[in-house]
Amino acid sequence: MRPRIAIGLLIGCAALASACTSASPSASASGTTVAATLKEYSIQLSSTDVAAGAVTFNVTNSGTMTHEFVVLKTDTKAADLPLTNGVVNEDDYTSMGEVADLEPTKTGSMSANLAAGHYVIICNLPGHVVAGMVADFTVH
Repeated sequence: MRPRIAIGLLIGCAALASACTSASPSASASGTTVAATLKEYSIQLSSTDVAAGAVTFNVTNSGTMTHEFVVLKTDTKAADLPLTNGVVNEDDYTSMGEVADLEPTKTGSMSANLAAGHYVIICNLPGHVVAGMVADFTVH
């Protein structure tokens, strides 16, 4: 009888240990959500550092003019992005997606599977980057 109890206890402990390790989902399994607020002339993010994997950006334009939300993968810091005629040449970078032409008071979202690295988030309408609508974003 004692061997059965011991085996039962081992099976129970193994099941408990398994349940404990899989009970909490990882950030990459469920994804990460970042809130973004656009206004003249800033981009505010609820987080600038997230785990690699699925990331959804929920974007709100709280400004009084149209803005956009563009995510680019680059090693260049946001403040150092080169401009041509007041905009960043997006073809020089890996675009991860965007919410284009978001009118005042409107919301939009975009999702991307982001690998570890450095990203910049910009409003690439003419003059908006130089006015301060840039943010660095890190994925680890």
